[in-house]
Amino acid sequence: SNAPGAGPPGANLFVFHLPNTVTDMDLTNLFSPFGRLVSVKVFKDKNTGEHKGFGFVSYDNPASAQMAIAVMNGYEVGGKRLKVEVKKAGNAAHSNASTSAVDAAQAAAHAQAWSQNQL
Repeated sequence: SNAPGAGPPGANLFVFHLPNTVTDMDLTNLFSPFGRLVSVKVFKDKNTGEHKGFGFVSYDNPASAQMAIAVMNGYEVGGKRLKVEVKKAGNAAHSNASTSAVDAAQAAAHAQAWSQNQL
């Protein structure tokens, strides 16, 4: 049961620790450099409209999502450091940290090499 506008497996990201001033447009601007976004959503309380401090971004491919994690996980916005991780199919947002840390290290190295090639 994919969320509306969700990308393929591995291409959907949770973004935690968002400052409550961040809008859908801000999230789009932050995450669009890494690939084609199919969905961007800052979560708000349905009743109060209160900002929940996290959001959801989906790319059209997992490689873009990995690049976004490598660069944006720990990225500082409005004095807060973002936490960015892949939404695993059918389970809670928090994944097994030990395996994803290895992936993140590889992705970070990849992103760094990629950014140097682009400059």
